Amino acid sequence: YECEECHNIFKGKDVQVDHIEPAGSLLKYEDLPSFTKRLFCEADNLQLLCKECHKTKTAEERKQARKKK
Repeated sequence: YECEECHNIFKGKDVQVDHIEPAGSLLKYEDLPSFTKRLFCEADNLQLLCKECHKTKTAEERKQARKKK
């Protein structure tokens, strides 16, 4: 499979499905409705990333989320 970020080719066990628009986190009960709505999304909001690119993207999203607080 081709990683959407780095464009390298990987075996299936080395890629992960990523939400293009982050599903977010569940920090409190009130987060549940919006989290669920984003988690169960259409295929056009999903992409394949290699594990390293997915790790990097997730870390950046979490960093940005902390800045918003």
